This record gives sequence, C-alpha cells and structure tokens, in this order.
Amino acid sequence: MAEDAECSTSAVVTPPVFVEYCPITGLPPEYNECLPKESDEYKKWKASQEGPEGLEKLTLRDKDGNEVEKKLPGGKVKKKAKPQIIMETAKRQGKKMTTSIAGLENFGIKLSDASKVFGKKFACGASVTKTASLTEQIEMQGEFMDKLPDLILKTYGSSHNITKDDIFFIG
Repeated sequence: MAEDAECSTSAVVTPPVFVEYCPITGLPPEYNECLPKESDEYKKWKASQEGPEGLEKLTLRDKDGNEVEKKLPGGKVKKKAKPQIIMETAKRQGKKMTTSIAGLENFGIKLSDASKVFGKKFACGASVTKTASLTEQIEMQGEFMDKLPDLILKTYGSSHNITKDDIFFIG
C-alpha cells in the first residue's frame, strides 16, 4: 500500500512543448532543409539565409535592371488582369428587376459612398452585399443599365481612371 502512494505522487507532469514556426515556409526550422529543392518555399528560405541580396536574385530582371514577368511554358507571358466593372440585371417577382455592380472597389471607390450616390440619383434602394465568392457588390432596386455607365463615368471617371472599356454588361 505504501508503494502505491509513492507511485501516484512521483508522477511528473511535463509542460507542453511550444514549437516555433518559420515565417517564410510555415514549417518548424529543422524541417526547412528537408523541403524539395525545386519548391518555391525552399528557394525563398534559402534566399533569406543569404540576406537581402538573395531575395533580389529571386526576381527576374532584364539587362537594364527592369523586372520581367515570369513566362509560362511555351514562352507565353502571363498578363495581369485589368480591373473591370461588371453590371448585371436579375429579375425578381413579376416585372421587378435588380441591378448589381461589381468591381468598383478595384478602382479605389468606396462601395458605401457609391451606393449612396446611386440611391440618391436614381431614387431607389441601393446597398452593399456580399456575393458567394466573398466579394462585395452594390445591389440596386430597379433596372438602370442605360443610365448607370454614364453616371459612373461622370462621377468617378476622371478621378479614378475609369473608361468606357472598363465597364461590361451581363444581360
């Protein structure tokens, strides 16, 4: 019986082990060397070990020192997506329609301010809603496809570099 008392009191509780992760790779530091040599995480980690000069080596530069875009297989260059404004209408009940505008935030326009402007101009309800892809858009009650592009260009065109080529319709 005395032996049982000694065993229960001699049990030592070990504290939890705190693991520190590398901010570049997201792995514990001892695993960084085991990454595949051709992976991007390994290259970034190896370049960070060399210092700031190593990180500069990762960017592609031409003879003049300008940054060059990475090429896809076959020598094709991946183009950056140009921001665009997408307007679409949807039918509700009977003859009622809604107009939604997406992409204004890509031009630096605050959606809440724009919805107030649109609501006052067209005397309708306008609100900012989230889509299924977790982006925000402006929903307006009514069909304003013919007047809305002119208002966007007039209000935000010169200050936010919006042209007619940036506005697209989905019927």
